[in-house]
Amino acid sequence: MRIINAFHGTAACFPNGRFSLEAWRSYASAISPALVAMCQEDAAEYDFDAQVMPVLQAYAAQPDKAQQAHDAFVRHMAALPEMDVDATVVLYLGLCNAAGWATELDGKPAVLLGLEKIVELDWCDEASMAALIDHELGHLWHFQHRSTPAFRNAALWQLYTEGMAMFFEQQLAGNEHYFHQNKNGWLAWCEANRDALFAEYRRRVDAGESVQDFFGDWCSYQGHSDVGYYLGSVLVWQLAQQHTGAELAELTEQDVRQALSAML
Repeated sequence: MRIINAFHGTAACFPNGRFSLEAWRSYASAISPALVAMCQEDAAEYDFDAQVMPVLQAYAAQPDKAQQAHDAFVRHMAALPEMDVDATVVLYLGLCNAAGWATELDGKPAVLLGLEKIVELDWCDEASMAALIDHELGHLWHFQHRSTPAFRNAALWQLYTEGMAMFFEQQLAGNEHYFHQNKNGWLAWCEANRDALFAEYRRRVDAGESVQDFFGDWCSYQGHSDVGYYLGSVLVWQLAQQHTGAELAELTEQDVRQALSAML
């Protein structure tokens, strides 16, 4: 596993205390020439001045939080056990692309950890940073151990892949019920509404409706974000009772559809 820690270069992106896109491009190019285009293309769907700039300025205004996130990153990467995952893990300042992004960089598997989003979400403590890193490594492990293509049904695919990443993350944490999202009664609410949540998710799968509000900190279902990660975790742990890890990585769309139906 390769590590790129670009934390200390982030200050150069804020000449005179104000974020400079030109300075950021120089910073990102030093990490990888491909990174600039990746981040800018991903951020193109946002209103840069209204949605991206405030997050970047908030990062610069909270150096203690940024330092906390950096230190948690360093400690967790040093403590990671050996694992069968090919990855470059990059801690960097992005353009509000994601706190964690399992992708490719320079043709190699990579996990990109966006400091500005980590600080915005206050995932700077060691437990949150560990969960974030382990989750994204879980995605890479899954994709590297899977030989069959993605599902045609995007909602089923998202439930399955996020569930696999949660399964990987929770195994490393040694706790099947660990969710770093569990604040202000989040897990208790998910568990109390488990059947209704699975029923609504399956209804949307069958109807071909969007499940975006089940995933992502910027979305919510009935006032709760990231509910899909809970559902995916429960689903995959249930499947793990009948399948090995290698078998879990190779599940078919029909396998996951049947498992989802069996949750009700």
